[in-house]
Amino acid sequence: MHGPLVSLTARAHEMPVLLHLRRRQPPPPTPSPQGRGLQVDGHPTPPSPLAPQGARGSQRVTARGLVLGGAVALASLLAACDRGAPPPTNPLDESRATGTAAPQPTGPAVFPPTPTTSTPSGPSPTGTPSAGDAAREKAAARAIEAIAGWLGLPQTEFSIGLVEVVAWPDACLGVTRPDLACAQVVTPGERVTVRHRSGVSYEVHLGPREAAAWAAPFESTRAIASVDLAGGVVTLQAIAGNDELGTRHRVVPGSAVAVLKDLKPGDRVRLAVAYPTTPGGMPVIVWLVRAQ
Repeated sequence: MHGPLVSLTARAHEMPVLLHLRRRQPPPPTPSPQGRGLQVDGHPTPPSPLAPQGARGSQRVTARGLVLGGAVALASLLAACDRGAPPPTNPLDESRATGTAAPQPTGPAVFPPTPTTSTPSGPSPTGTPSAGDAAREKAAARAIEAIAGWLGLPQTEFSIGLVEVVAWPDACLGVTRPDLACAQVVTPGERVTVRHRSGVSYEVHLGPREAAAWAAPFESTRAIASVDLAGGVVTLQAIAGNDELGTRHRVVPGSAVAVLKDLKPGDRVRLAVAYPTTPGGMPVIVWLVRAQ
């Protein structure tokens, strides 16, 4: 009767010791006698693929470890890319704050920019003026020489405004007078506008063989009041209403006034006049003939 009870009592006293022994840490693993595995709690474990196996085994383990580490790093990088991690943000990128897409470059920048191609104007690329330019320059020179001689002024006071190539309807270069008969033939020539330094413009008609005619802007039929041959002034009788020509006109070297010395007051004349070269001056007579 007491045998089992005593045995149970003795085992009850031994339980704390057993529990204490169970709480102790297991002994560190010890290498197996063959050097291939470890012993845990006195039991041999299977050899590890990374366990050293002499000098050659150590090199194999190191190479395998590097390959395995590289593979793990590559797998981690690919996994991060697959997750679609957002790229780092640029603090200067305003498109994220405004919600608009940042402008994408359209191509490489070029500096300096390529100049645009334009068609050159003026003389020919060789620097030699064309035949048309030479003809216009000659016409301009002829017109300035003519108007300067007609007005009795230096050529340096004039400049060219416009040169036009035209075909005159008659041999008088488009300037008709009551005392002249003109052949009705087409005559080639130029219309040249010459500008005086005062701002007044004159029109000169040119033709072949140095022909030139002075085209007047005003023409009218009037009566003579007086003629001052010494001073070269012709006074016309006043008319009622708007007098476009005025009453006093000046004779210049180019004035065609062959009948001037024979005129007397009351004679009717047909005349053409041009603007004065000075403000407030007398209009100049281009031509004057007796009226029919």
